[in-house]
Formats: sequence, structure tokens, C-alpha cells
Amino acid sequence: MKTIVKSREEDADDSSPLSSLPDEIILQIINKLIDLKTLCFCSLVSRRFSSIVLQVDSVSFTAPLLNSPTSDKITSGDVDGDGFPTKLFRFLINGVVFKPLYLLRRMIVVPSKPLPPIISSFYGQSFRSAVTFLSKFKGVKSLHIELPCSSHRGIDNRCLFKWKVKFGNRIESFFFLSPNSISDSDEFHVNGNGDEQDMDLSNDLFRQKVHIAFQCLKDVILRHRMLLYVIKDLPMLEEASITDSGRRGRLSLSGEKLAEVKKGWVSSAMETLKSEMNHIEVPASVSQCHIPVLDMPISGYVMKGVTLVVMEMNGLHDEKDSLMNSEDGGSEDKEEAAYTEAVMEILEKHKDRMKVLL
Repeated sequence: MKTIVKSREEDADDSSPLSSLPDEIILQIINKLIDLKTLCFCSLVSRRFSSIVLQVDSVSFTAPLLNSPTSDKITSGDVDGDGFPTKLFRFLINGVVFKPLYLLRRMIVVPSKPLPPIISSFYGQSFRSAVTFLSKFKGVKSLHIELPCSSHRGIDNRCLFKWKVKFGNRIESFFFLSPNSISDSDEFHVNGNGDEQDMDLSNDLFRQKVHIAFQCLKDVILRHRMLLYVIKDLPMLEEASITDSGRRGRLSLSGEKLAEVKKGWVSSAMETLKSEMNHIEVPASVSQCHIPVLDMPISGYVMKGVTLVVMEMNGLHDEKDSLMNSEDGGSEDKEEAAYTEAVMEILEKHKDRMKVLL
């Protein structure tokens, strides 16, 4: 049985029925809660509960969504002397900024050490409060963070798409797949955008899908920094993931890959860490292809009007190899596996259709 760290002071009120339960039993109960906000409530019950709560091994964090910004436009005034958009991450505010977590803000003392600018610009004090509380869970082994679906201007959330990413301390490759419709081998309709009748990719539809792909990349960059910042203060962590409520994509680390990333952070100098945290990946190459009808023999699904966009951050690589190593941790559900199979089918059998955009 896991050793329980006793609180320094006995609780003032021993009249509660829970007071007769051993710490080990209470820990088993609390371990089922997982949700960070619920755990925060439990930690306020008493000093004893506070001590026990911080020994849970699994934590889940769900973030609410703030109002969306009014504009996604980049003007010439937003570009610095080197030609880089100084307000690039402003677009990300649509899908990842939190509502203030007023309860956590009142209950937790915010540390004087600020968050990295790339995070604080979009998460602010509320997120800092949540991360501060999360950092107290030194024994946590599993962490899951769920963010809202992106709601960028010009993106119809009914549009079918998913993305995958290969990353370590930096993002290396990004894959975006968007079919017009999905059906099984018997032509039973599974899902669709409403455009499945037109298998030819119009210029407008193509531009829309490429636009969505770039918006998703911006979300991925910020979520990647969020993941790196959170895991550094959790020494016993064995797996960590960030996803969104629409299950559009997931960043996950576990096992040796997680240990490798954490080791890189520990061994790096402070100035190097600051530079890495605020580094912005810009695609070195972008390629895309359109497949009118894609048969997938493993899942039995048929996708129609499929658009694949591949972005490499460090020049040209073997896309298939990058996809195979895109995630470490977590298991795919049936739908996610179908999207992965679709990308593999295109890279194996239709690679000659890939066209370089950048």
C-alpha cells in the first residue's frame, strides 16, 4: 500500500464520518476524482484532506472557452523588420484562452515567478493559478488536459478534419487531413461536411482547408509550449496529453519519449530554456494533395474528397516515417485510427500526387 504522508497538525473537527477512515481508503476514493477543480475543492476540506489529495496519481484538467476575438487579419503593421508577424499568436486566442478560474485564483497564492510570455499572453493569471496548484502534485503519474475546440474566424466547426504532430522539444512535422465525407464499405454514411456530392476540389474549398490547416498549426504550437511548461514540474509523470473537446488532434508523451524531453529541459541553461519556450516554428516546406475517393482496406471505410496537408519544420523528411513516430502515448479510437490509416494510404500509394506549396 502506498505510504501516506501525514499532515503536521491534527484536524480540529473529528466528528465527520470520514475521520474514522484510514488515509489509504480516502486516497483510493479521491484517486477516482481526477478532475483538477474537484481536487482543489477536496483539498480545502481539512489539512488532512489537503495532504492526501496531493498524493493522487492521475489528474485531468478541462479548460473553458472565453469570447472569440473580432479579427484574424494580419496587417503590414503587424510585421517586424525581419518580416515576421509580431502578432502571430493573437490568432490562437480563439481556441485556447481560458475563462478566469475565479475559485482557483482566490484559493491559491500565485507565485512571483511569471509564466513564459508565449503562455502568459494567452492564458494569464487564471492559468498560472491552475498550473501552480497542479505543480503541487509531485507524485502524479498521468496528466490529461482538454482544451476547447478552436473557433477561428472563417472556420466551420462542422468541417471534418483531424491533425497529427511529431514533436519533442520542438515541433518537427504536422499532418492535416480533411475529407468531405466518410462511409463504410457498404456506402453507409458515417459523417460528412455536406459537400460530399462534389468530389472535385474547388479553389475556394482548397483555400479554406489550407487555411484551417495553418490555424490548427498555430493552436498546436501554443499547446506544445503549454505541455512542455506543465510537465517540467512533475517529476513522477509517466504520461501526459493535451487534446480538445472535438477530438481534432492530440499531443501526447509517455515512456522514453517523455523522459527524453524532460531531460532536455533539466540539462539546458535557463537562457536556452527561455529561447526554446518562445521559439516559433515556421514551416520550411508545405505540400498537399487531393484524392477524390480513398479506399481504406484495414478499417473498411471510404473517404471522399480527401485533402492532405503536410508541413515540415526542418526541411524535407520522410513523411511516412514522421507519421509513424508522430505520437508517443495514448491509444487511438476507431475514428482516429481511420484518419491515420488514410494518411498512410496516401503517403504509400498516392505520394506522386503531393504538390509543393512552399
